Amino acid sequence: MSRVQSFDNLPRRLFLDSCTVQTIGQCGSYIWEGEPLAETDSVYRVNGGPANLAALRDIFLVNERALFEWFLSEASLEEAEAKHDSRHLGWVHDVMDHTRACLEESGGPTDESSARASRLSEPCFGYLSEQDRRLIRDAVHLRCDAFLTIEQRLTRNQAQIAHTAREVGLQILQPVDYWERLRPWAALWR
Repeated sequence: MSRVQSFDNLPRRLFLDSCTVQTIGQCGSYIWEGEPLAETDSVYRVNGGPANLAALRDIFLVNERALFEWFLSEASLEEAEAKHDSRHLGWVHDVMDHTRACLEESGGPTDESSARASRLSEPCFGYLSEQDRRLIRDAVHLRCDAFLTIEQRLTRNQAQIAHTAREVGLQILQPVDYWERLRPWAALWR
């Protein structure tokens, strides 16, 4: 597929995995302000962490004008509550407010998205952990185009991820992968 054709397939309605939301909250000064990270920051201990963090910064710089839709769900909120971290929970509530605004503006689940989401209970999706399956089900239910995750565990098996995309219409991407798709078009919004 040429890059010109891929513009129409660029995900614009994105669900943020819990680990991604947490990283954005923890590294917000780097993402939005470009402040340097401490050399001891935990992102350096994660394989691909610095590259994914740089991609998040680039994505959100474009988003200042592109205004993509960012989603969480009640399951995201429950995961945040389980951390017993009031700062993180406050950040998740802020993103949930944005989710609600997006739903009011562009609409929520449809009968079709609900039917596709229910497919995630099928055995062919058994490779997903129960937590991941629940969040991915929510993303499909909310009509998201992509599920953005920093976790490599979820994106490790490309064949299974491609299966998920075909079967339920949801791309599972790391920030570096999403940035590679967005980068050719970034100048449209800068």
